[in-house]
Amino acid sequence: MRVADVWQAVPRGMLVAVVIAFTLLNGLGIWQLERLKWKEGLIADMARSESAAPVPAETLLAQVKPDWRSASLPVCDIQSDRLIYMHSEVGGTPGYRVLTACPLASEAMLVDLGFATQKLTLTARLSLTPVGRVRPFEKPGMVTPVNRIAENDWYWRSAQDMGQALKMPLRGDYFLVLDLAATKADIPGLQQGRLTAPLPNRHFEYALTWFGLGWALLGVFGSVIYQRYKKAKP
Repeated sequence: MRVADVWQAVPRGMLVAVVIAFTLLNGLGIWQLERLKWKEGLIADMARSESAAPVPAETLLAQVKPDWRSASLPVCDIQSDRLIYMHSEVGGTPGYRVLTACPLASEAMLVDLGFATQKLTLTARLSLTPVGRVRPFEKPGMVTPVNRIAENDWYWRSAQDMGQALKMPLRGDYFLVLDLAATKADIPGLQQGRLTAPLPNRHFEYALTWFGLGWALLGVFGSVIYQRYKKAKP
């Protein structure tokens, strides 16, 4: 088998397409490896932050990336008439995210107290020094229902809408997820909310997939060329 003969059996358009596709697939594999390195660094940084002592929220929020860091707020009074119940579910169980507002400098901060399967019954006002994790507000999905302020019917965290309902301006960038244990908050019926960011790390699998597709394409291309060469051989 001469190289020249094999080369003549290669359709030029197919060769160009395979080279482009092979380069693209391997480029995606390399990109996933870079994402893997970034994600591992993010996970390590998150692990370090979990053991760090809480920082006053005003100090933390002045930093560049306060996301998911531990913060503390000044003393905050929790009252039944100052609670917002946002529809939610945990493990398939429907219920509510219980939200309130706590004072912080010129604007209050929305605090996610936790999850409850039914509305809480608070017999007295609670005074807490909230400790928890700072989280950025998320935009609602395309199918998320609209918050109905007048009916007190809530489906997503909106600083503007909830500030209007609570009659106080709320920060629009971050809210606090309460750490019940660190706050020493014993509120019957309240379950701990998520304190760490969900960080799935499957970039290595994705990289192998892209590399595998690239080399599989090359194998198929080689097989096609070999079959063409055999048919063209006198």
